[in-house]
Amino acid sequence: MENNQDHTNQARLADDVVKEYRTDDLIVYWNAKLCAHPGFCWRGLPRVFKPQERPWVDMRAASAEQIIKTVDTCPTGALRYELPEGSKVDPQTAQGPGWVNYKKGEPSLAKIRVIKNGPLLIEGLSQIFNSQGKLIKEYHQFMLCRCGMSNNKPFCDGAHVSKGWKAE
Repeated sequence: MENNQDHTNQARLADDVVKEYRTDDLIVYWNAKLCAHPGFCWRGLPRVFKPQERPWVDMRAASAEQIIKTVDTCPTGALRYELPEGSKVDPQTAQGPGWVNYKKGEPSLAKIRVIKNGPLLIEGLSQIFNSQGKLIKEYHQFMLCRCGMSNNKPFCDGAHVSKGWKAE
């Protein structure tokens, strides 16, 4: 990736990126504001994703390909990745749902799934707007708060778990 492309990606992600984790072959971004803490990362690759430790992501604990595969399972888009210039990872491997430039085939309708005692999972390219009509986020997957306890509304932050909220 050329430096100007890297700068463009950084600018595009700047409002969202909270933490960046990097090796010579892979860059992982974590956006805490989008994270609903469903645990796909730490259950999928616990030697890399360790929420109780700081830093909580150990990029050297697995191969770049293993990390990519795990980040691709993140249902919220809080974890994303890209390949730095000179990466030895096959670019075809790094084009899944977690890739910063991923474009999902657009379904004719978005799917909204109610997670038992949890958030609403929105699948399909969607735009979220605030009450003034300003675009907050556009992405192909979101987890939206259903309990009203999130400190990051409209997104789920996992508060329903710690507060024992049950819908059913």
